[in-house]
Amino acid sequence: MKQDKITKVIIVLCFLLVITLSFFPTIEPFYTITNTDQYAHEFSTSISSENGEYSWQRYYDLSPGETIEVRKPLSLVIRWINPFRETDIFYSSSDYEYYISSEGKKVYISVQPAISTCFFFELKNESGEYEIEMGRTHY
Repeated sequence: MKQDKITKVIIVLCFLLVITLSFFPTIEPFYTITNTDQYAHEFSTSISSENGEYSWQRYYDLSPGETIEVRKPLSLVIRWINPFRETDIFYSSSDYEYYISSEGKKVYISVQPAISTCFFFELKNESGEYEIEMGRTHY
């Protein structure tokens, strides 16, 4: 009899957890990088927050057709969804600076990210002109 009650409580808690999580926006990656060129390219990224909340720097060597996706760390997501803080829920408490470079081409972005913000970078070489194309999603 006692085990039936425990099972029912666990089922109810799981049900409540699923319902609660369905109201949260999708957690998108920090960024994705795709090399659509026929040649491999070196690529470096640097992300840092103005308040020192987060810092990230990586170097990649992307083969043709390769895509890299960098997820947001769970520690940041937990901070951003904290309902007891003074800033907007789901958003960082400060602006972040994204600095992207590849073979002499540079992209700089300053933005307040959210858990549903993602930047897409595409390495292209059209008509002999190598470039970094950027897109952004936010729900």
